[in-house]
Amino acid sequence: MRRAGALLARTLLLVAGAAFSANAAWLAVTANLTLGTALVALLGLGCLAGGIWFARLPRHRILTSAAAFVLAAVVGLSVFLTSYGNADNASYREDAVIVLGAAVHGRELSNTLVGRLAVAVAYHQRNPSALVVVSGGQGLQEDLPEGVAMRQYLLDHGVPDARIVVEDRSTSTEENFANTRVLLDRLLPAGYSVAFVTDEFHVYRAGRIAASAGLPATHVSSRTPWYFWPANYLRESVAVVLNWLGH
Repeated sequence: MRRAGALLARTLLLVAGAAFSANAAWLAVTANLTLGTALVALLGLGCLAGGIWFARLPRHRILTSAAAFVLAAVVGLSVFLTSYGNADNASYREDAVIVLGAAVHGRELSNTLVGRLAVAVAYHQRNPSALVVVSGGQGLQEDLPEGVAMRQYLLDHGVPDARIVVEDRSTSTEENFANTRVLLDRLLPAGYSVAFVTDEFHVYRAGRIAASAGLPATHVSSRTPWYFWPANYLRESVAVVLNWLGH
């Protein structure tokens, strides 16, 4: 029985390692390079190493226990982020909705960004008087700022240009909200309300950052495609911990 259990555990490690490694390789080829992709690759290699040298793991109990604890913490945090992010609380009476940027591959919008913009279009249809702020600068492997690409998507999907506000300089979530607040302070009367759109895994941290920027906000979430789950949740887990630590 013990041998069968050990064989099963080793097989699961090898299968998981192969799956994570393949996912990381696919993301590296088809998507912009990110910390999340590197973390998935590291996880895949770790699982493969554990499977290959499975018989030696009992000799390294401290290392094995630490790895198991970190993995369990990431899984637990990911469950929390999913539950929190999926609990949309926008009233559809806000004065503005902020769409946080995501990758653009050259000039082509990523699936993640298209998902966020589709949610923003649906929001606009329910609250057409709200300004739609598209926020995102130009990063590596992008031929134009995310905000500019997002504006064109909204125009193509029926959002009037007069309702669109472009913020095209930010390179982080902190800058998304800080730069957007400067724009909205000029365009709206004091006491305005905002909602934001991002993927469900990102809602918790984005909400904390928005509040720190003086923009307490409601949210409407987009759903992360399943093949991005490992990269996004691993990266976000690190980002949330750093946010808690004040970095």
